[in-house]
Amino acid sequence: MMTRIFSPLALALAFCTLAQAEDLKVGAAPPALTLEMLQGAQPDFNDPKATIVVEFWATWCGPCMRSIPHLNELFVKYQSKGLVILGISDEPTGTVRPFLDRKGSTMSYPVGVDSKEKATSEAWMKAAGQSGIPCAFIVKESKIVWIGNPLDSKFDEVVLGCVSGRYNPALLRQAEPVKAAAATAAKVKNWSDVWKHYDALIATDQTVFGDIAVKKYRTMLVDANDPTGAATWGAEIVTKYGEDSVTLEELARLILSDSAIKVRDYTLAFEAAKQLQVLSSNDAASTALTAEVVYHAGELDRAVTLQQEAWMASSPAQKTEFRRVLDMYRKAAKKSATAKLSTDAPAGDSAVP
Repeated sequence: MMTRIFSPLALALAFCTLAQAEDLKVGAAPPALTLEMLQGAQPDFNDPKATIVVEFWATWCGPCMRSIPHLNELFVKYQSKGLVILGISDEPTGTVRPFLDRKGSTMSYPVGVDSKEKATSEAWMKAAGQSGIPCAFIVKESKIVWIGNPLDSKFDEVVLGCVSGRYNPALLRQAEPVKAAAATAAKVKNWSDVWKHYDALIATDQTVFGDIAVKKYRTMLVDANDPTGAATWGAEIVTKYGEDSVTLEELARLILSDSAIKVRDYTLAFEAAKQLQVLSSNDAASTALTAEVVYHAGELDRAVTLQQEAWMASSPAQKTEFRRVLDMYRKAAKKSATAKLSTDAPAGDSAVP
């Protein structure tokens, strides 16, 4: 039997190759991209405001077909807040291009194909030890912060956290005992302790714990049955989080859609939505949210006007849904004898200013 003797140089090269195949981890800088872009532009990893999702997929991949609608939904919803999604396939252009044409606005984010040498797949997938697709890399502030399947529930949590400035794994881990203490206090209706724990988290980092601020509002209103306290705290949220679009939107949508809320404070939802419009420079999504608030408050003609503005300003990916909602508002307005909230709103609901 022949014994193979490896030189020190060969062993060193083999070790380096192995190390390179495992060195792309969370915390690493994103590798370069070598792509032919079929739609959209390559992302700028140095943009401090951007949250960038680099997703590897293929037209033949069943799970990828399930992830595309969700990725597109996130892209449409959070593009104005800095979310960039880049889909990368290593298939031929002639395969991917017709697929994109068929998808149209249902796959509106940037898409590129890997070079013939598969340089991008090598630099990302192979270097990270990833062999299955779909596979997503989330990049924030020039660092990879998460690697995994975009169908994983953790993916949405990290994306939203990065978009909102809330993604801080170390701080979130430290907060777990405080959250647990608040939950225990809530079970025995020790509301003063609940507020103390919530306030401690918010004081630790207002942005990271913006969701706690909204949770405090809901707990006051629904669980503690304290609408006066909730109204006071809600107004404070709009002021305190006047530069935090994600928290403002969460507050407004909670008021609109949480089934446990029996009397909805549309005035507070409107103030949150209007401030969101200011932050978002009256983009289509924030205008549509304001339209939704006034629609539910009973001001149907006003909702039609706002939704029409949103539809006209919307992106191609938003057009169909925004038009559907606009038609719904128009139909409701025609059937209504009056658009005055004082006549149509249920007793106890607040009028929109």
